[in-house]
Amino acid sequence: MKGIQNVRVSNRKTDYRFELYRNITVVRGDSGTGKTTLYDMINAYTRNGTQSGVQIASSKPCVALEDIDWKNQLRNTSNSIIFIDEGAKFAASEEFAHEIKQTDNYYVFFIREDLHQLPYSVDEIYEIKTSRKYHTFSRIYQKNEVNIYSLTPVNAVINYDTLLTEDSKAGYTFYKHYLSDSGKICVSANGKSSIYRWLLEHRNDKVCVIADGAAFGAEMDKIMQLQQKYPENITICLPESFEWMILKSGLIKDNEVFDVLAEPSRNIESKEFFSWEQFFTHFLIHKTKDTYMAYSKSELNTYYTVHENAEKIAAVIVLRK
Repeated sequence: MKGIQNVRVSNRKTDYRFELYRNITVVRGDSGTGKTTLYDMINAYTRNGTQSGVQIASSKPCVALEDIDWKNQLRNTSNSIIFIDEGAKFAASEEFAHEIKQTDNYYVFFIREDLHQLPYSVDEIYEIKTSRKYHTFSRIYQKNEVNIYSLTPVNAVINYDTLLTEDSKAGYTFYKHYLSDSGKICVSANGKSSIYRWLLEHRNDKVCVIADGAAFGAEMDKIMQLQQKYPENITICLPESFEWMILKSGLIKDNEVFDVLAEPSRNIESKEFFSWEQFFTHFLIHKTKDTYMAYSKSELNTYYTVHENAEKIAAVIVLRK
């Protein structure tokens, strides 16, 4: 499935309206915020259709997944929007993650815990906002035009002495070379799950974290809590991915690239690419194959470290030496 999905779930008392942009959406919030009510409405419709008193307006079927026989239900559901309640015992399991990666559905999780087994975007973490009978999804984490994130409005300034990346592949190679004559340092956390611990150990340093926002959702809550404690020391910059930055930089003059970047939801098939991070890597490799710009995630082509080209890539997030 691909494309933005507009959904309305309503009955005589309650009206939910929201949009889904990717294959995984996470809805968080305390008890009483409307998560369970929405799930129960969809569950009632799944069981009894319009006789439930619930109406669903959506171009794709909306289905509530239950604990009982969830695997069989999942394997018999395709091209649909599947809703999972926070009480579902299977939701955080590796088995469930494996199963849904074989499907073409969109998934909406009503859950408080972080789903570390799934790569989901920081942009698709929501809370429910309510105005009388009307309910909508609202993004929890705010970002500015250069992908700096906070729980409150932020400026477009990256103030740092240390740049922390999530891994040691192409992105790290790029940033390390870019900062080589700046007096600033670039280090790798050796995995996104290690970023929090690294920041705790260096909480008095001025650090800018750069990670792939397209798959950073499970780490976001604890990182944001730490950033709130040390707002002057920790900056969180989460572009979709390093490959997305290259595509966004304008180095590749191609109409298809412009079209995809303008409307990613319309162009990324979820069954083929479970996360947008995977898609942008594949897309960049495809677009530069057999050219002097040929991209590899494991070993960075020196074309991208040439001063003029590097400046264009860094400018996407307004990174300064």
